[in-house]
Order: sequence, then C-alpha cells, then structure tokens
Amino acid sequence: MSLSYSGAWHREGNRFEERILVKDPVYYRHVYTEDGILSGVIVDYELADDFHYELTGDAWKQFSARYFHGDDELQAFRAFLASNQEWSAFEKALDAAGIEFKKETF
Repeated sequence: MSLSYSGAWHREGNRFEERILVKDPVYYRHVYTEDGILSGVIVDYELADDFHYELTGDAWKQFSARYFHGDDELQAFRAFLASNQEWSAFEKALDAAGIEFKKETF
C-alpha cells in the first residue's frame, strides 16, 4: 500500500486550505508549504462511498494545463466537471494524460 501524499504534507507542516465547492458533491483544496509553494491539491468526492484524489503540485499543474481553459482555476474546474458528467471523468482524465495521483477511499 502506498502512502498518501497528504500524510507527508501534514508531517512537513504544510498549510491546507479550506475546502472549496466545485460542484456538489465535489470539493477541492490546495496545500502549500510554509513558503507559499504549492505542494499539492486534494479533490474530494462526498458521495455515499467517499473518496478523494491527491495530486502533487506539479501533477495539478499538468492537469490544469491540459484540461482547464481561462485564467480562473475554480471556474475552469467547474466547466471541466460540467462537460464531463460521470463521476469517474476526473480519474479517467488523469489516467488518459498519464498524470500520477493517489486515490484514498473512506
């Protein structure tokens, strides 16, 4: 079993943003070092069987560059989810682009 990125981010004293609603039931939050550098992003799916995705900062930048259009990250993420209705679309997009991530189920 691989260790989560978020466990390491906690141990390193990184700052976790409050969750931001993208589109019910999807939330996301950024994680920053004490110097303000993006460590990663966590995308939460609050469904009956909750799960979330953890991406390093570089992986999130790869995803954003490939799938987001426009300067407003939140609006671009909302547009991505609106155009990809199935719950597995985010994971499929990550896989299709060869972007590394960790998936945690609860």
